[in-house]
Amino acid sequence: MKKKHFLSIAFCLMAAMIFTACNRQYPGYKQNPNGLYYRFYTKDHLAQQPKQTDFLRLVMACYLDDSLYYDWRQSGSDVFVQLSDSHFKGDLQEALRMMRVGDSASFYIKADSVAIHYYDQDPESVGLKPEDLFRYEVKLVEVKTQDEFKADIERMKEQRLQESKDVLAAYVKENGISVSPIESGIYLILTEKGKGNCPEKGDKVELDFEAKLLDGRSIGSTFGQDEKFTFIVGEGYVIPGWEVIVPKMHVGDRVTAIIPCEMAYGEHSVTGIPPYANLVYDIKLLKITPADVLKRQQEEEMQRKRASAEKAFTQYLKENRITEHTLTGLYYEKSVLTEGQGPEAGMTARIRFDAQYLDGTPLGNSEDLGGFYDIPFGQHSVLRGLEEGVGLMKVGEKARLVIPYTLAYGASSYGEIPPYSNFVFDVELVELIPENK
Repeated sequence: MKKKHFLSIAFCLMAAMIFTACNRQYPGYKQNPNGLYYRFYTKDHLAQQPKQTDFLRLVMACYLDDSLYYDWRQSGSDVFVQLSDSHFKGDLQEALRMMRVGDSASFYIKADSVAIHYYDQDPESVGLKPEDLFRYEVKLVEVKTQDEFKADIERMKEQRLQESKDVLAAYVKENGISVSPIESGIYLILTEKGKGNCPEKGDKVELDFEAKLLDGRSIGSTFGQDEKFTFIVGEGYVIPGWEVIVPKMHVGDRVTAIIPCEMAYGEHSVTGIPPYANLVYDIKLLKITPADVLKRQQEEEMQRKRASAEKAFTQYLKENRITEHTLTGLYYEKSVLTEGQGPEAGMTARIRFDAQYLDGTPLGNSEDLGGFYDIPFGQHSVLRGLEEGVGLMKVGEKARLVIPYTLAYGASSYGEIPPYSNFVFDVELVELIPENK
């Protein structure tokens, strides 16, 4: 028993020596088991301690090598952080869980882990080295529950909205605007009278506009520009105020529209426009394309794109002398032949590929996806033409697959891929993985 007791004391002394040695780099700091260095300047053990999902109002600054990295006070508004699960051991969330209201403390936290887990950044790309530590100087000012915080946000929104309404009312009075607002709260003033029709839902309109804040600052204009602004009425691609105003205009009409913030961008901020901003628009309606005409034009344009795609596909096959094809219209040319196994339903086909459009514009490759691309064969989870082409191959073979739009995305667009897109895939079948693996 004495021997065991002696060993316990020796172990504790050793641990204490190691602990002290670890803190020589940061005098006055302690280190917890997760590697978090901490030092409290003030600590009130009786004050409120935050709970999971609470919002914490903080005064906080971050230093790197004793140089100020960022001071949250520079944002001009209170900093609230919601207490949540840790993103990594020894992170800021863990540090905040150690604090109570009124506490002030300092924490050293791994900078590269902050960049990766909090900001989804490559540490090297922002100049951080693996050994770098951020020093956070933090004071916990206040704790709010999630419900209290949400209620505060709603009160703030109501206050900002009322302030915006008061500013708009003052603007109307100061500028002697005598017209009454329409039902949406928009002030609509006709400045030029046109003679054309009014647009209806589904019609495409072309117009000139200039947008200003109430203080007169211009935030955009098409007047004097070759390219005019167009949109389809009723599809919701413009602010709500325009969906109200434009259907009331005749071709040739020019109006001044004073639009309250809730009919513009509301609480959101966009380029040059602050949240809760009332806007003044000068709008002239230039042209209407009726919905039936627009539909016919779109159909004709799609027919032109389809004809162009089919012509380009035929030309590519002719220029590259590719003749082997399947009944579905997939063309292919094998450059490496083997006696390996071919894929069957239930297997995973592991491939390398490089894909491009017919004109050579890159589309993507397996290197960007980690070196390989796995196809669950028979599940129709990839392009029909790609799966069909891989089904013609054996392990170790290489082939060029010329995939027509009918075996790709057809008449639909997909992301940045336009409709009627034909593709060329250079494929190597690397491996077949059985279903049970």
